[in-house]
Amino acid sequence: MMDVRTRRQARQLEYSHPYEKMSADGRRKVYEEVFINPGGEMTAALASRHLDAIRQQHSARYGWHCASGHEGVFKDDDGKWYAFRHHAQYK
Repeated sequence: MMDVRTRRQARQLEYSHPYEKMSADGRRKVYEEVFINPGGEMTAALASRHLDAIRQQHSARYGWHCASGHEGVFKDDDGKWYAFRHHAQYK
């Protein structure tokens, strides 16, 4: 599990731990991002619900992959909680 505590650490995942260009089953990576919900939430529970919504919209069914520890919630310097997910889409 990665210890992500700030927006900067979450954003850095794309560069410090990039996904492979090809998946194990031969699909090619077409997109990679670190998504952070833009507005933030007042509680960790609300941020977790936002993370659940991100997971549903970017599921394996649509070719998305998220490695263990590359998603979660953090409390940023502004006092708000943010959901983040580092994922890649393969086709």
